Amino acid sequence: MPYSVLIPVIALIHFGFVLFVITGGVLAFRWPRLIWWHLSCACYGVLIMIVGWQCPLSDVEAWLRRQRGESVVPGEWAFLDHYVWPLVGVQGTEWFITVALVVAIVVFNFRAYRAVWFRS
Repeated sequence: MPYSVLIPVIALIHFGFVLFVITGGVLAFRWPRLIWWHLSCACYGVLIMIVGWQCPLSDVEAWLRRQRGESVVPGEWAFLDHYVWPLVGVQGTEWFITVALVVAIVVFNFRAYRAVWFRS
């Protein structure tokens, strides 16, 4: 029973982290000290995509799903593969998807960082 409650909670936390990685630089307009938190999270998120690391939140969700009785292959559960790519209509394993996401994260957040630093 608690696994059915914890799985969506972990998924929401994971979604929040991904959203923060993508758009967290914009929050620096309001809270400039947040840049350092965001920079470390964004670097980690980009490294996960480039190197192919498994996110610990994905591991937690996979473990919870196995405890609930679902058949989940350890190390193959991925947040984007399960929740995002089916909505967009791609597999997510294409190299251009990774390149596009990394470029979007870097460009979008660089512009936000530059605006905050020049505003100060």
